[in-house]
Amino acid sequence: MAHFLVEYRDTGKAGVREEKRGDHIAYRKGLGSAMALAGPLLGDGDAPVGSVVIIETDDQAQAEAVAAADPYVGAGAMEIVSVRKYRIA
Repeated sequence: MAHFLVEYRDTGKAGVREEKRGDHIAYRKGLGSAMALAGPLLGDGDAPVGSVVIIETDDQAQAEAVAAADPYVGAGAMEIVSVRKYRIA
């Protein structure tokens, strides 16, 4: 198992984000202990501009699949910027 840092960018579709918020939160909670950390990236005035998640998976392909399965991505509220292997120090 390895950790991966997933960075998402907000697409500016606030209505879609609000509509899918419950599904998004349930999805992330459903990852259980595989999700080591998650939180918003903040811009001016602390407005969310994206998100970072650290997940534990078997490999890069699985990490990318987990990232893409987030309901925000499917609905177009967020897009994946990168999925990179990460070492928790």
